[in-house]
Amino acid sequence: MKFFLPKARDDTEQSRLYDAIRRFSSETLAWQFTPRRVFSLRYRHNGVQALAQVGERDIDGETILAIFESVSYVVCTPNRGAFRGDPILIGRDEASNVVFFDDD
Repeated sequence: MKFFLPKARDDTEQSRLYDAIRRFSSETLAWQFTPRRVFSLRYRHNGVQALAQVGERDIDGETILAIFESVSYVVCTPNRGAFRGDPILIGRDEASNVVFFDDD
């Protein structure tokens, strides 16, 4: 899968927004992220199998804009980690089937 950022109009905006989301989320958590860009991952939430995938809706109905890899996986939506609020955290032991964008 070629890297993309949902709702970005062009490559310039995509790059600018992705960097801003990465910086905001990293500063919010005080964590460093790996350079790899995550496209999707499966995980267990309250005992139920779930999927977090860039461009799709999360369990609360918001569009997932980015997923970062760190101590845990960090899922960012507009209200959770991208522009405000805390991101969704998925522990590495909860995650499976992690898929990275092709350019990583």
